[in-house]
Amino acid sequence: MPRVLPVLVAIVLVVFCLVDLVQSRREGVRTMPRPLWALVIVCVPFLGPLGWLLAGRPRAGSQSRPTSPTMVAPDDNPEFLSRLKERRLEAEDERLRQWQADLERRERDLDPREDRSDPSDPAG
Repeated sequence: MPRVLPVLVAIVLVVFCLVDLVQSRREGVRTMPRPLWALVIVCVPFLGPLGWLLAGRPRAGSQSRPTSPTMVAPDDNPEFLSRLKERRLEAEDERLRQWQADLERRERDLDPREDRSDPSDPAG
């Protein structure tokens, strides 16, 4: 087992560094181009992967993984929020129109023309 452990560590380190290299943005890779880093990682045991981790890997502040700048959460998207506001205002206007129509219909039902007499009117 003691002889196998360094080989396993080297294999895990190479795989980790290759995956990290593939997922890194081309602009973020430092010191050498990506294909050359892949060759160094695979061909120079221990030193190649360590070199990648120390000198080639993108810095922590830079974006190492590609992101989509067009994707925005709905609550951060001003276009979505304005459409949502318009829909809410339209629904509110429609509800008010229905309430007004219902109120007018109820007033017509309660207001029979022939039974209309004003108690304060001395003529009636």
